[in-house]
Amino acid sequence: MERTEILSAAEDGAVSAPRPQQSRQLQKKKWTAHSLLALFLALLPMLGFLLFSTAPLVISIVALFCDVSIDWQGISFSWNDFNGFRMIFDGSFGKGTQFARDFSSVFWKSLGITVWLGCTQFVTLLIALVLSVLLATKVKGSKVFQILFFIPHICSSVSVAFMWNWMFLGQPQGILNTIFGTDIRWINNPKTIPWTIIVAIIWQAPAYGTVMFKAALANVEQAQYEAASLDGAGAWQRFWYVTIPGIMPTIFYLLIAGIGAGLLLYDMAALIVPDPWGSTIGGEDHMALTLMRLVFYFNDHRGSDPVALSAASAISWILFLLVAPVSVFLYSRREKRMEG
Repeated sequence: MERTEILSAAEDGAVSAPRPQQSRQLQKKKWTAHSLLALFLALLPMLGFLLFSTAPLVISIVALFCDVSIDWQGISFSWNDFNGFRMIFDGSFGKGTQFARDFSSVFWKSLGITVWLGCTQFVTLLIALVLSVLLATKVKGSKVFQILFFIPHICSSVSVAFMWNWMFLGQPQGILNTIFGTDIRWINNPKTIPWTIIVAIIWQAPAYGTVMFKAALANVEQAQYEAASLDGAGAWQRFWYVTIPGIMPTIFYLLIAGIGAGLLLYDMAALIVPDPWGSTIGGEDHMALTLMRLVFYFNDHRGSDPVALSAASAISWILFLLVAPVSVFLYSRREKRMEG
């Protein structure tokens, strides 16, 4: 009855829309103490982003072209005539600085080593996929093996790096040499240095991918496997035409994360093959020198030479130019795959 009266009143014009002044008053009443508190709490992460992400990003862009000096009087900038780029691309420029070193050859070698170590992520993803498929067969003890395979992921990268450093040391501290009675200088030989880092990455990295792939495999519809079996598809054909398309979003995600982690590798290389006295960068013949390690090297010397900060910024943006196109390509392929 009440609803009928309201409708009839609306038809007769008795119920009219709120006036503009009334609507403004209603909008003003929305800002209560709870609303302001909610807005403040929502802006806290934004404040952290501005302080710890946006501000360093702006400083790195400025440092590409200017020498940045920070003291008790404040921050000052002065044009550096592209000295940061000259430091890493002009072989003769670095020799005229306090470093007295040709950083051009060092940079190109570190770029090659970074790409080489970054490609290890493809191996780790393949290992993770194989392990997840084996665990998905639900053999006896698969849950125990899943826990064991995931343990390397929850271990700190620092502790993992120290562990493998102890493994590869020479006599008498090295565990491998002690077990086999050899005296191989794994972390002092330029030929074996990259392989020590690769072994450590392969030991730790597949753990996360194994869990992700196993979760993705559980979401693939069993009806598709049954339909493929009825059509006469074998085990390999079911894996290639049913399993792979079903877990493709997870594959794209792990590829993007893995490539980024590989190109930004620092802790494994720096701790397995350290530079305790600073006489070398990245071990013998710079064979453990990644681009991120070179960035930190320049960053450590920014106080004594302003050009070092500019060179570190230049290398950081070069890393961005390496990672961004690959990420954009994988994202575009993922979108096309999802649409198809």
